[in-house]
Amino acid sequence: MILGIDLGTTKTAAVLYDPATPAESRAESAVHHAALPAAPGRAEQDMETLVESVRKLLNRFSVAKLAGVEAVGLTGQMHSILLRNETECSPVITWQDRRASEAGELKLLQTASGLPLADGFGGTTLGFLRRSGELARWRHAATPAGFLAMRLTGKSRAGIDPSFAASWGIYDRTSGGWNRAALAALGIPEQLLPAPCPFGTLVGRTAGFAPLPDGIPVFTPLGDNQASIAGSSEDPEREVFVTIGTGAQLSIVLTAAAPAAPGVELRPYPGNRLLAVTAPLCGGRAWSWLGKSVNGFLSALGLPPFPENELLDRLDALASEAAPESGIRVAPSFLGERSTPERRGSIGGITLDNFTLPNLAAALADGIVRQLAEPMPPELLRSRRRIAGSGNALRLCASLRARLEEQLELPLEIRETNEEAAAGAAKYAHSCLKSKP
Repeated sequence: MILGIDLGTTKTAAVLYDPATPAESRAESAVHHAALPAAPGRAEQDMETLVESVRKLLNRFSVAKLAGVEAVGLTGQMHSILLRNETECSPVITWQDRRASEAGELKLLQTASGLPLADGFGGTTLGFLRRSGELARWRHAATPAGFLAMRLTGKSRAGIDPSFAASWGIYDRTSGGWNRAALAALGIPEQLLPAPCPFGTLVGRTAGFAPLPDGIPVFTPLGDNQASIAGSSEDPEREVFVTIGTGAQLSIVLTAAAPAAPGVELRPYPGNRLLAVTAPLCGGRAWSWLGKSVNGFLSALGLPPFPENELLDRLDALASEAAPESGIRVAPSFLGERSTPERRGSIGGITLDNFTLPNLAAALADGIVRQLAEPMPPELLRSRRRIAGSGNALRLCASLRARLEEQLELPLEIRETNEEAAAGAAKYAHSCLKSKP
């Protein structure tokens, strides 16, 4: 058995993966409730709560099953960062954090570094803390999944692989190390950062992390975007990978570098490959916004609100009744966008006759998919044969699925792998284990 663990933004997941009979694999997950009260624009989580959520999940598996684990693979929320010194650990500052732009510092950090830094990137957070004088007290930085690797193995430091290093925005993919010119410009000491290491590097072996037995190899965490693809792919170079959960991502595995395109990130991927990725900040959360808005209107009128899940299902059904070409257009940038954090959502094309709930729901589904698909250069899509879909919003929302097939002109297959990222981390750890002498 191979154990995969995913430290997500809202929940923790664990998968016991059986390479011989994958259908016999078992997944467990739970909301971790690690979010901390924070000032407006800030997003923080408690790392010890995240660690404890892992222990609780592992206790759902039998001692006999855990005794058969041969390797541990880790993944988790990308971009996020926490800091440590000899006596304390900071909160996790997550990818949803907007403190740099809220303070008017983001453009200064971008200009100083010469990099397209965005809110929530580890490099942005470090640069902001340096400018505010808060960085000096800390000695080591880590990703949440990297910190978990240290807790699993008893190590005081752990390396960072290219997928996570690139997500911090201060990594040089060409050299395979940190961008030293950018670090100097931002005032970030390189010794604060984890050492970049190749994909699949062994961190150490489990030690003193009950209920796991000691001595199990633990590999460097893989970014959750990459892990989700590893967990759901069947033919990675012929598929378009779309995840719509809280956020949204559209990813294409490339065997060679592609020209830069606005709104498209190139991320490292195992096997000397790259991912071309579009990643708007609102995916399923935008769909949830519509439900909350409708219930807010009802409450304002003194009417009882609908149960959230029931309401979202009804809105999904209403979207299928929308008038063709209603004219309404929704841009769901409710949280801004990574490259333009000041952008906001909008609804346009409203007339006296077309502003109906079915038309609005259909236009929102169209807007969510359009933000994902439009930035991707068409030439990167030509060799693809299907869409591999995942994420609860895509699974549950027929209007999103239909619009995705229309926009990309490809058939959609919802992959039924439970907890794709944790399963992908386990599959990845299995491949790492097989490649070691």
